[in-house]
Amino acid sequence: MCYYCFILESLIFLRPLTVVNIYTYTPLYTVYLSDMYNRNIFIFSYRFCIQLRNMLTDSVIVPFTTMLRNINKSNHHILPSLILAIGCLARDDVIRHKLSHDPECWKAFLVAIRQCSAYEYKEILYSMLGLIISLSTMTSPVIQEHAVSLCDCCLGLLRDSDGGVITRVTGVLSTVLPQSSEAVLHVIQADVVRSMCRLLKKSGPTATKYAIRTLTVCTAASHLAREELVKSDKKLSILRHLLDSSCDEMVSGNAALCLAHCLELEGIASNLLGTDIVLRLLRNAAGDAKKTAVRQNAAIALGKLCRSEPRHLNKLRELHGLEILHSCVKFIT
Repeated sequence: MCYYCFILESLIFLRPLTVVNIYTYTPLYTVYLSDMYNRNIFIFSYRFCIQLRNMLTDSVIVPFTTMLRNINKSNHHILPSLILAIGCLARDDVIRHKLSHDPECWKAFLVAIRQCSAYEYKEILYSMLGLIISLSTMTSPVIQEHAVSLCDCCLGLLRDSDGGVITRVTGVLSTVLPQSSEAVLHVIQADVVRSMCRLLKKSGPTATKYAIRTLTVCTAASHLAREELVKSDKKLSILRHLLDSSCDEMVSGNAALCLAHCLELEGIASNLLGTDIVLRLLRNAAGDAKKTAVRQNAAIALGKLCRSEPRHLNKLRELHGLEILHSCVKFIT
């Protein structure tokens, strides 16, 4: 059978099964989707997604959210594969937009997270958090509406025994918090700054990327978050260490930005006398010309450092840093 014939037959098979009463038992089409994913059959082609766009609500969203709200022993084994299949569909921009803007999806996610936490459905939880990260990279008023509740669920899961779940929970915070100032204030009051600091001390590269972004969002929005960060790490050694993440522009750039936020606190620049802060920031400011954001953030942090504590200028001159900063002016302006 040729590829396009298979696509057409898949659609023919899928269409009549969507009329099954999804409120009485697991819809057969979802089993079929999951089975196809497990057999690594690539049916989520561009043409398939185009066909699905106009019937997404009835064919996918309604049965999917119904299952998420009613996780039980009869369906929990297929949900991880089904969630991964939905994630494949969400690679299509139109489908991802519809999922991100559908209120029922986000209500169902909240219900499902609580169910998974209560009944230890770790595999479902892990897959679902990955899907939420993917969908929440898109700005949506629906996500904003549910941001506080979603972040509140995530805060509880930061104490989970599974490192993979903690990593993905942090990922959700890193993508949802930028969409809601109310959610940012909520997590700061719930001590998220200390949680992120603990993660940054012992996490792998993915969790580090998520945690530093979360921390940067919080310190950008809140004086309290900056104070909490400095209380946890008076010499800002965690951020200084992350400045050397030369292989990851997102980590080093956010670390420099987070430092710049903290340097607005009185006395912090003086506390950093005698550390390697000038050298590390200078390396980033003089780094790869393609890493514009990193260079800009590092240059801004250096400017705040020397303005707050002029004695740092001695080290800057010793390292010929004034010339480097001069070359960075175009990025700042």
